[in-house]
Amino acid sequence: MKILTTIGPETVKYKNLKYLLDRTDMIRINSSHNSIKWHKSTIKKIKKINPKSVILIDFPGVKPRTNNKNPVTIKKNQIVSFRYGTKNLVDDILLTRPLPKNIKAKIFSIDDGKFYFKLVSKNKNSVKGKALQNCIIKPKKGLNIPNSIYDDNLQEQIYMKYFNLFSKTKIDAVGLSFVQNKKIIEKIKKKYPELNLVSKVENSEGLKNVEEISKSSDAIMIDRGDLSAEIGNDKLYDGINKISKFCKKYGRPLIMATENLDSLYNQNIPSKNDIISLGHSMEVNSDIIMLSEETAISPRWKKIFNWLSNFINSTKKNKELEFSNEIFWNIAKLTKDYTLVLFSRHGLMFDKIFENNVNNKVIVFTDKIKTFNLSRFYKNTDSILTKKFNNKNINKFYFNNIKKFKNRIFKKNDHAFLITISFPKKGTSANSISLIRKKDF
Repeated sequence: MKILTTIGPETVKYKNLKYLLDRTDMIRINSSHNSIKWHKSTIKKIKKINPKSVILIDFPGVKPRTNNKNPVTIKKNQIVSFRYGTKNLVDDILLTRPLPKNIKAKIFSIDDGKFYFKLVSKNKNSVKGKALQNCIIKPKKGLNIPNSIYDDNLQEQIYMKYFNLFSKTKIDAVGLSFVQNKKIIEKIKKKYPELNLVSKVENSEGLKNVEEISKSSDAIMIDRGDLSAEIGNDKLYDGINKISKFCKKYGRPLIMATENLDSLYNQNIPSKNDIISLGHSMEVNSDIIMLSEETAISPRWKKIFNWLSNFINSTKKNKELEFSNEIFWNIAKLTKDYTLVLFSRHGLMFDKIFENNVNNKVIVFTDKIKTFNLSRFYKNTDSILTKKFNNKNINKFYFNNIKKFKNRIFKKNDHAFLITISFPKKGTSANSISLIRKKDF
């Protein structure tokens, strides 16, 4: 697995960015927090340090967030009104977005399900609830009402606003919050074909339509905080398994997000629950573990990042293999243990290569920046951006690139498999596979 680090107040300084970018080339920023100016400045810093880094920026969705300027202390059994609009009555907490329609839930929550309220009353613009515990509600924390369906038109307006705000900014991928169906993804793809779109499955409607969302997206992110608050903690495990199943069915990279190592905020070793959770992420074949607040606001960000790096490295299986003369008699079985070398311009083979939960070392050669960036979301994958493919002498082009990077390709074994598409077009699967040997290069 790989690590996707979120940049925030604790990691935005040049020396801290440099530390992270020396160890990972994948960075996330969350546009729901801080100013647009801050984000643009941060993106410039990242690209200056590592121009080839992949920057994923999350665009907010339709989920309402608290719009209080300062933290609000709430006592157990206190009645609190959460309201959208300019009208602010005494003790109201204003919201950034309209409420979803057809609210039927009897319980709602704030801050990814950390603080729960029993529904007392509701109307078009507000929900009133009784606090079930003492809590402090910080600014910009999400409000989750289980089994809600959000307005797709409003969702599209919000996305387009942020695409316009960042139109001249060097971003590589966009995380789309609260995706509920494929329609919005297909619209954005047509308008921004150069960007990789990461759909965040975070509510019951998105979970219901997860197969079509997976098929249409470039990658999938499971935001476990919002998802559990929206569908219920008791359904979270099955929900994660369902999302990962369809994500991998279509060969998409899977990012596991939210509260992966919260326990390291204030202790030296992670909790058993966090470790078991990471194990589950591996079992469902996650490609990336995302660190959110752990690297954005925690003063212990370096310790958390290094612990996770060591954990991932310690669980990798480096299997030394002996070459078998019978390899082509059982090729499908044996290729799973060998390095795969892919030459692909548009990533048309990715779905076929990765749909079977591939755990091979994979090295991708491409001359397209979008494909280059997308390939880096997959675990166990090295990506190499080449000069324009020489279709007039493609075999020589393959040979020269393999020779140039042979130490990387044949690091663990003297044999690898070269997979190419001879006549690429939409819907084509890989139709050429060759055994290559180190001594030939």
